[in-house]
Amino acid sequence: MINLGDHLRLLADETRLRILHLLEVEPLTVAELQEILDLGQSSISGHLAKLKHAGLIIDVAEGSARRYRLREDLDELLRGSWLAVRGLSQNDPQRATDRARLNDVQSNRGASWIDRVAGCLHRAYAPGRTWESLCHGLVQFTRFGRCADIGAGDGSLLDLIAPHADTLVCVDPSPAMVNAGNDKIVALGLTHVRYQMARAEELPLADNSCDSVLFLQSLQFIDDPAKALAEAFRVLAPEGRLLVLTLASHDYDEASAFGHAHRGFSHDQLRRWCKDLGQARAYDLAPESKAPRFQTVVFTASKIENKAKSKRKISS
Repeated sequence: MINLGDHLRLLADETRLRILHLLEVEPLTVAELQEILDLGQSSISGHLAKLKHAGLIIDVAEGSARRYRLREDLDELLRGSWLAVRGLSQNDPQRATDRARLNDVQSNRGASWIDRVAGCLHRAYAPGRTWESLCHGLVQFTRFGRCADIGAGDGSLLDLIAPHADTLVCVDPSPAMVNAGNDKIVALGLTHVRYQMARAEELPLADNSCDSVLFLQSLQFIDDPAKALAEAFRVLAPEGRLLVLTLASHDYDEASAFGHAHRGFSHDQLRRWCKDLGQARAYDLAPESKAPRFQTVVFTASKIENKAKSKRKISS
């Protein structure tokens, strides 16, 4: 049986409280709530599900979407809980901000799709405009040359990387991943790609043999990331490029379920481990919309040949 404490705990969440204040003004869809609250679809849908389960809201089909509204037939205890919390929170400055955004949504309902998404296109869906399609398009301008993909997994990115590499060595310590990757190589008919089962800290590659080395969300799985990046420096040819996509430092327990050995990395750590490389650049991508909102770091660097050392070799 739901009691007063359950109701108050439900209403104590700031996001659910914001949603209820908005739905009190008028029924709204998930997309409209996304625009007003600036939160991801999965987060909002989760809160709506809890409010619906508690009996505070209902949803009605509207085309391919559903519009959510406050229930008018609340039981006495639930109604009293909501009215009490509503009275205490209605003068919060956040209410005014949300109401202003709701006014913008209301005024844009008659506008064209292009006008409605101006300023928030990064959150809006458009047919064909996915991160996958953008990556495949932009990578057409990239050449990886002699490439090594460290922690390549089962080859899920082969069709993205392989067409733009002269040769591609996929390194992974897992026999299951290597077997799956080899199967994919055969299925795709990739004669210039091979898998090598090895640890990132002990790459079976010759010195100066790669034009590019990639760590695509693999560094957090590696026991000794500093040693793995030192190995990347060793195998990179002069002017070779390093690309690391990894998680930013975090404290989320959820990462352990994926077998991560580390809870992300800071810019300073990556720069320190790659101090022998030049043109180092690190920046963060926006946090993921799905809780707990992991964030990705993009780190790039190049192996710059020591010109002074080169001149000494020539003069000798």
